[in-house]
Amino acid sequence: MSRAVPAAVDLDFSGRRRPPGALGWLMLVCGALAALGVLHEFDMAETRLAEARHADERARRQSAVAHPVRPPVAPLTDPERRAALGVVAGLGRDWNALLAALESAADDPGLALLALDQDGAKGRLKLSGEARNLPEVFAFVKRLEAVPALRDVRLAGYAFRQNGPLPVVGFDLQARWEAQP
Repeated sequence: MSRAVPAAVDLDFSGRRRPPGALGWLMLVCGALAALGVLHEFDMAETRLAEARHADERARRQSAVAHPVRPPVAPLTDPERRAALGVVAGLGRDWNALLAALESAADDPGLALLALDQDGAKGRLKLSGEARNLPEVFAFVKRLEAVPALRDVRLAGYAFRQNGPLPVVGFDLQARWEAQP
């Protein structure tokens, strides 16, 4: 039995390609002209920017020659000098060592430090916190007294209060912070 071979299927989904029309060519020319116009504007703007930078640099050089920078005429007064030295003293302290010492002294699950107020220039510290009971507060004061950088650690005040279902002791401490050599 001989089978007939089917005819080849001619599938062309794209169809015949039309040549571009006059409208297509006109749009291409308009787009190219617009691109050239934008390129020209960019070049002009870049030229203006370079000229402005050059003029600014020239003005800076002339200003530096005509008006050299001079130190302030009036020296610092004594109160200004003391204030500046106080800021320098406060910034020059070893904050990392102090904070590490406070963290290790407060390493008690029944104690929480809530606030640290300091005057670095004068070396004063004020600590506020809460503890479960008064003996924990006294133990914290003893641990702070053992820190070499702290002097005159004292309990400034305490108050019993209710924090939700738990009674707590709120406390305030004061200390003097001395710089270590």
